[in-house]
Amino acid sequence: MDLVDLIESHRFLGPEFLTWLWFRSEMHDGMLPLGGRNVCELHIDDKITLEADMVETEQSVLKGGAPAVTPEAREALRQAKVPTQARIRIHHDGLEYLFTLKAAALQLSALKVPTILTKEDDDKFYERMNYVEIVENVVDHFYGEFMGVRLSNKWDKVADQMRTWVRSDGVPSADDYTSLVAGIPVLAR
Repeated sequence: MDLVDLIESHRFLGPEFLTWLWFRSEMHDGMLPLGGRNVCELHIDDKITLEADMVETEQSVLKGGAPAVTPEAREALRQAKVPTQARIRIHHDGLEYLFTLKAAALQLSALKVPTILTKEDDDKFYERMNYVEIVENVVDHFYGEFMGVRLSNKWDKVADQMRTWVRSDGVPSADDYTSLVAGIPVLAR
C-alpha cells in the first residue's frame, strides 16, 4: 500500500475526531479538561458543515449563533452525515481563539488570535506565532486524547455513548464518560 492509499484509507478519522470533539464539548458544557488541572473552553461557534459519507453532494451547512446545538444538527447526524468542518471557539488561559477545523486533513484555517500587544514588527510576528502554537497544541492534545480512546479497547463503549447522544436530545453524563476512559493515555501526535 503506497502513502496515498494509506492516507485515503484513514481519512474517516478526521470527521470521527470532529464528531467526538463536538460530543465532548456538549457533554462537558464546553469546559474540557486539558491535561492536569488545566481546562479549556471549547465550543462549535457559528458554522458547521455536515456531509453524507457516501454522497458528498448531500451537505448541510448550518450557520448562526450556536448551530451545533440545534435540532437540525442532531438530525443531520441521525441521517448519517458527518461533520467535515466547523468553526471552533476556544478560551484558554484567559485568551480567545477562533478558527475553522477542516476534518479531512485536520487543517486549521481562518485563525483569529487575540490582539497583538507588542509594537515592533518582529515582536508582533513572534507573538502571533506563539498564539498559533497554543492553538495547535490544544488541538493536538484533543486529537491525542481522541486517538488514545479510538485505539483502546474502550472505543466500542464510547461509540455507543456517541450513538445514544445522536439518537436522543440529551447528553450522556460526563462522569460516565470520564470513568469509562480513565487511564487511557493521551497519544502524542
